[in-house]
Amino acid sequence: MPRGFLRRDNLTKDTLLRLTAMGVLIITAGISPFLLNRLAKEYFKDKIRKTIQARARKLRELEKHKLISFKELDNGSVRIELTHRGKNLVRLYNLENMKLQKPKRWDGQWRIIIYDIPTHQRKASNAFREKLKQLGLFSLQKSVWVSPYECLSEIEFLATVFDIDINRHICYFFAKNIPHEKEIREFFFL
Repeated sequence: MPRGFLRRDNLTKDTLLRLTAMGVLIITAGISPFLLNRLAKEYFKDKIRKTIQARARKLRELEKHKLISFKELDNGSVRIELTHRGKNLVRLYNLENMKLQKPKRWDGQWRIIIYDIPTHQRKASNAFREKLKQLGLFSLQKSVWVSPYECLSEIEFLATVFDIDINRHICYFFAKNIPHEKEIREFFFL
């Protein structure tokens, strides 16, 4: 035992009061089984409140990103619904093995994707570019990609996954003719 640990002259008034309080609690808990239950509830009440607040923050964040919406029902309860953007996220895409659906016959329309993602989202931009490459799109320029196949839902899904604002940073449109068309046709159809 360390020197001076529990020597009689080392017991202070504060230490004695704490020991007395603990003794009173133990005796009271033995007499009243509900006291221990009440003490445990009070102790965990704060932890439960913090957990509920954290989950509420997560739900508000999902609502802010327009992945869910809240609908108040007639009976006063609230239903949480997936939005269109949230449904895109839930789709059964395997991000690693995602592929475009190639129709039997090409409709003659080129799908062009142009994006300008801010520099503070550089990782998202690089990941988005890599996924476009893996999907088999043709790079006309660094941030201009072309496909003869419908790919809007895939682009929306990637934008959601990489937290890119599709309305501000990505343009998707059709064209009948594009520069370097012969080279691009060879890339897709040979």
